[in-house]
Amino acid sequence: MMKKALLILGIAGMLGTMGTGTTISHASTMTGAVRYYKIHKTTTIKKNYKNFKLTNHQPNSNYKAIKTFSWKTAKLKAGSKVKIDLAANQGTQYDWYRIKATTKHATHRYWVYGQALNLK
Repeated sequence: MMKKALLILGIAGMLGTMGTGTTISHASTMTGAVRYYKIHKTTTIKKNYKNFKLTNHQPNSNYKAIKTFSWKTAKLKAGSKVKIDLAANQGTQYDWYRIKATTKHATHRYWVYGQALNLK
C-alpha cells in the first residue's frame, strides 16, 4: 500500500513540475514526445515546398490513418500566404505547422514541415 501511494505521489509531482504553458496535448509520455502549441502567425510558402508533404495530421502523431495531400489539390504554391494556428515539435529535431490558406473560403487545414515555410 505504501509503495502504491509513493508511486502516485511521484507521478503527481512529475506532472506538477512539467507545467502547462500553451501545450495542448502529448502524443506519448516518452522522451521526444510530440508537443502541440497554439500560435497565430501568417507567413508564406518557400520555393522548396514540393520537397515536403501536406498531411491531415502531424506525421509522428498517434493517428493511424494519416492522409497525404498534393499541393495542387490544396491550391497552395510558392509565395502563397498561409495562416498558422498550431505548431508541433518533437524535441529539437522536428517542427511541424498546421496551415490554412488565407483566402476567404479556405476551410482545410494541413500539417507541413517547418522548412517549407518562411518563418523568419
